[in-house]
Amino acid sequence: MPPATLSRTEQSYLLDGLRSKPAERADRRDLHEYRMMQVDTDLSLQADGSARVVLGSTEVHCGVKAEIESYDAPHVNVSTDLEFAPWLPPSPRVQVMVEYSPALLHEHNATELAMITDTVQDMLQACYALTGNSIGPLDARQFIVVPYARYWVLHLDVYVMSWSGGNVLDAVFAAAFCAMYQARIPGTKILALDKAAARQDDEVDQDDPAGIKFITRGRKPSSSAALDDAVDFALENEWDHGRLLAGREDVPVCISIYPFEDTYLLDPTLEEETALSSSIAVLASARGHIYGIRQRGSGELTLDAIHKAADVGASYAKQLAQTLQARFV
Repeated sequence: MPPATLSRTEQSYLLDGLRSKPAERADRRDLHEYRMMQVDTDLSLQADGSARVVLGSTEVHCGVKAEIESYDAPHVNVSTDLEFAPWLPPSPRVQVMVEYSPALLHEHNATELAMITDTVQDMLQACYALTGNSIGPLDARQFIVVPYARYWVLHLDVYVMSWSGGNVLDAVFAAAFCAMYQARIPGTKILALDKAAARQDDEVDQDDPAGIKFITRGRKPSSSAALDDAVDFALENEWDHGRLLAGREDVPVCISIYPFEDTYLLDPTLEEETALSSSIAVLASARGHIYGIRQRGSGELTLDAIHKAADVGASYAKQLAQTLQARFV
């Protein structure tokens, strides 16, 4: 994360405090102790899910907005004279954007800020990649409104107001978790389908919400395969009464671990981030599933240190995610 300005004397004093037995931190915390995380939700009436996380003096806002996107699925002929089409568009169903407050330009240069936000955005976006029938932790079938025509897309927007307290990565993922956990999308009902689809399956039910049966049966490569009837849908309920995201319990949080001699440090301040040469970010869910591990910084780490960090990160991520979930019970 963006470095604070520390003199050699300040850095040496800080590291000596961390080496002492017991360790001494400026805020009197233990090496493995988190600061109190303040979480506020339902901040925006325009968003389908929103949250603010304050960690020390680091502040992050996050909002989720669901929109319906049209997509004309391409059809591919195969040797059996049947025609198939992809059941989801190639573009991400969860689109992440991370931005920073212009006020941060007073403390950091624009190039540095852009590099940091791009890194955080890439890490968050990677957690929602399409794999089989899943979009990260989420069931991909819930994003289908009308097979081959209309789809939900979730815009996950993160706004970093301040990271002067350090540990912005953990704060970003915590805010994203809370926003996604409470996000709702309305139930929809298909009013009309193309003739070819209607002959195969005239409604999308709970047993086959993605239209998989229609895909596997195929359809003839003729003009009837095109959308020759109007395709429309209706909302079955209001946004506030929509359904929660299937798979929200497995949305990942981040635990940043800073290996230090024979131990490690959690939830660093900005000054501690600057003094320590490397860190490991562990992205994991409440069930302990690890979505990714990323090393940051210039220091060298052994494979044993990385394995230990993965175990520690998964354990703390489980505790953090379960604590955040308890807010919504």
